[in-house]
Amino acid sequence: MAFIEGISRLQRIVDFISIDFRSKKEIMAYLREYNTIISYKTLERDLKQIKEELGFDLEYKRNLGYRCENENVLQSNSLAIDSSFCKVGYENELYIILNVFTYNGKTYCNCLDKRIKKVFLTIMK
Repeated sequence: MAFIEGISRLQRIVDFISIDFRSKKEIMAYLREYNTIISYKTLERDLKQIKEELGFDLEYKRNLGYRCENENVLQSNSLAIDSSFCKVGYENELYIILNVFTYNGKTYCNCLDKRIKKVFLTIMK
């Protein structure tokens, strides 16, 4: 069971830092939303594993934090989704809403683009 939890944690970290630069504090706060509490040392080991063993291009900028390139995640775009349709599993001819979350007072959702089979992040209006 611990192995699956570790893989899940790594996936969440990669998903979160693929969007933008994130500090260790932000990453740990994000993980806490999923009832995952780890130490800074464990986070450092996870980041090292993401870079060295999983082969992600991990970038670090002082005062900004960590970011990685994830070819399965498209960068945020200008598409805004009407909040009345914002439910996990909502689907239309273009996309499927995978999850909805709030960060810094704004509501975002990850969607799967059905045409190109990639995930994108958008903000709710």
